[in-house]
Amino acid sequence: MSDRLINFVIRAPSAIAMRTRIARLRMFGMQIGQNCWIRRISVPRNPWDILLSERVALDDGVVLLTSGKRVARPRLRIGPRVYVNRNVMIDVSDELTIGADTMIGPFVYLTDHDHEAKLGQRVGDQPLKAAPTHVGRNVWIGANAIVLKGVTIGDNAIVGAGAVVTKDIPAGAVATGVPARFSEWLHGSRRGEFAVETD
Repeated sequence: MSDRLINFVIRAPSAIAMRTRIARLRMFGMQIGQNCWIRRISVPRNPWDILLSERVALDDGVVLLTSGKRVARPRLRIGPRVYVNRNVMIDVSDELTIGADTMIGPFVYLTDHDHEAKLGQRVGDQPLKAAPTHVGRNVWIGANAIVLKGVTIGDNAIVGAGAVVTKDIPAGAVATGVPARFSEWLHGSRRGEFAVETD
């Protein structure tokens, strides 16, 4: 038996399951573009709050969590040809966008909100504080990174593995560490002002 035939036999059941999964998510209001590749993901609620452009790939264990009342446009918008690796959580209450051709490593957490934390009150009883989070085009976010609320990551930027992004990262920059700080410019990037901290 040829390698090609063996791979076809192995993949056929998961391909059928994927088509069924996509059809079910569309039926519940999730906007899914053509030629998307969606493995065993979790959408706990509000599927109508999610828009996937064409050729988006979501690997096993991805969680797309949106909260709040229905709004005019989807809170979570993922651009074309984005790849989201295993066990990534995207947690949205206001607005989170991911630009075309971006790659997100495994176990990344992206959010647009956190809780108020006033002394003397249970954190869980306090309201969420939200601010839009935007990831540009052709960005690479390394494994186990965390992207917090109100951050903009510019086009062609790289976020190093394990980084915690608390401030904007300019286009073409590499940011690493906790909190994420400017590390270097990608070859060919224009040097200029940047909003991340430097040593």
